[in-house]
Amino acid sequence: MNKRAGKLPAADRKDAILAAAIPVFARLGRSATTKEIAKAAGVSEALLYKHFPGKEALYAELESHCVEANAIGGRLLEGATPSTATLVTGVAVLVQAVFPGVGAQQSHENTKRLVTLSLLNDGRFAKAFLDRHVKPWIGVFDLSLRAAAAAGDMHEGVPVGAPEIWFVHHLANTLHLISLPGAGVVDYGVSQDELVRITVRFLLRGLGLKHEAIERHYDPDAIEAIFTSTSGPAHATH
Repeated sequence: MNKRAGKLPAADRKDAILAAAIPVFARLGRSATTKEIAKAAGVSEALLYKHFPGKEALYAELESHCVEANAIGGRLLEGATPSTATLVTGVAVLVQAVFPGVGAQQSHENTKRLVTLSLLNDGRFAKAFLDRHVKPWIGVFDLSLRAAAAAGDMHEGVPVGAPEIWFVHHLANTLHLISLPGAGVVDYGVSQDELVRITVRFLLRGLGLKHEAIERHYDPDAIEAIFTSTSGPAHATH
């Protein structure tokens, strides 16, 4: 057992166990054992059970532990006024948070692996994750689309509902999953930064936003500044 881990305050020790469990669950899914998790955390199984009643409880708590971008999204959502600008900024932020991600890269990749493994099994982790970290954006986007239409910033006759709004997350998530192996599975012929910008504009057009409205409100440098100003020292979602 790691003696240093045994001397940690209770709250810090619990966080250390959670952090160590992320890559284990990401690699093995629910087949991971408490013995393997305890070994990764440098603690005994007895100490692990002191903080978590079981593996399932630990797995469930990861849903709120491993998402660094949540703080950024929460700040942006608080008091957000439905508008064209909010729609554009929200879509750009969500794409950036999901692909290529913010915060420690390994933590971001582990999170996506956890969600993917959940989808291949019972989906409980994935549903809880999406309900907490993505679903709040869907309501903001819906209201902002209505505001954009009222402002004349939307093309007429383009039906947009919940499926199209959810596609914002789904496309960004797929791009990240394709990039997980890190072996250039798909060569898009552009840099990652340019691919992010292409994705944001593609999604906004798909939601029915006019070109001039997109160009008026979409500023990639301003989006980058949002993450820079609100991230912690670890390079702070999804």
